[in-house]
Amino acid sequence: MTAASLADQFGVSERTIYRDMRTLLELGVPVEGEAGTGFILQPGYFLPSMTFSRDEADAVLLGLRFVQARGDDELANAAETALSKIAEGMGDTGEAKMRRNGLTVGPSNRDQREEMATIRRAIRARRKLQMAYRTKDFTSSTRTIWPVVIGFFDGAEMLAAWCEMRKAFRHFRMDRIEALTVLEDNIPRSAASLLAEYRRIEPGANV
Repeated sequence: MTAASLADQFGVSERTIYRDMRTLLELGVPVEGEAGTGFILQPGYFLPSMTFSRDEADAVLLGLRFVQARGDDELANAAETALSKIAEGMGDTGEAKMRRNGLTVGPSNRDQREEMATIRRAIRARRKLQMAYRTKDFTSSTRTIWPVVIGFFDGAEMLAAWCEMRKAFRHFRMDRIEALTVLEDNIPRSAASLLAEYRRIEPGANV
């Protein structure tokens, strides 16, 4: 791109473009410039603001590994795809260092992948769920709920939902869900209002 086209796109002077290009070159950014051609940024390079520090890369990889270990199949596949996209911009050396960071997430001894996928679809579509649920004293009941939040804890994955039977928010252990059906009925409240109310009763929830 020429300095004139860059200046026009960003609303600055050509002099500013030339100055910024010099700064980028001093920082080691592979920008090439030729009269009559313009400036070219070599492919495969991310500007410094798009790169990660070692701690940031550790945090990203640990989070993605958690999703791969504890998420449903769609989330696990998305985590792998996201990791590949991030690795592409880090170069071979950066990717190797990130993948050898010594951080991992062990598998869960519970398998609620199918239930998790069903709940996520209902949350996205804002649909009610009909749920067969077993309480801790092994009493079974059928509930109609409005799913709001899935939480991951050491002991279990939890579902926070508005329960039509109780007329209140309730928490359900996902390993006690015996059956789930996505209903055709839409949740009559917006996701924003449900989350706002849930935050009021659970101020420590990071949602």
